[in-house]
Amino acid sequence: MTFVRFCSPIVLGAALLASSSAFAQAPPPAGAPGGQPRGPRPAPTNLKVLPKTTSGDDVLKLMRQFTGDLGVQCAFCHAEDATTHRLDPPSDANPVKETARFMIAMTDDLNKKYIEQMPDRRYADPITCGTCHRGQSHPSVFVPAPQQRPAGPPPAGGAPAGPPKP
Repeated sequence: MTFVRFCSPIVLGAALLASSSAFAQAPPPAGAPGGQPRGPRPAPTNLKVLPKTTSGDDVLKLMRQFTGDLGVQCAFCHAEDATTHRLDPPSDANPVKETARFMIAMTDDLNKKYIEQMPDRRYADPITCGTCHRGQSHPSVFVPAPQQRPAGPPPAGGAPAGPPKP
């Protein structure tokens, strides 16, 4: 469950799960708001990175995390069906989806090979899409602020404190 809980960037099944009422097998319970059933979501299809045993409910939770971490909607990764004009979650027509799969595998690898191996994990949060993306579909490049050197005598050994002045 660690993989399912901590992996992050593909929006792989949200539309499939949103349309789950079409696949309902039982009538809605009496008095259910909106007349929609509240049962488990159908099993997702075309899972290539997530475990094949991942439930529809777990995929929906992941997709919600991914959309929040990247600040995108489902159509960012999922292609639209030309006939129905609805998102087709199992489709691989959108190339962004393959990039997302790669990134999910990368975050899982980082968490398993490095974070889980740390001797004291109290200070190590798991890596998610939000670690880098921070609500942006394309994370900005980090550029550290230039460091100001304190004025004063040169460091020991007589070496100048900075580059020579012209």
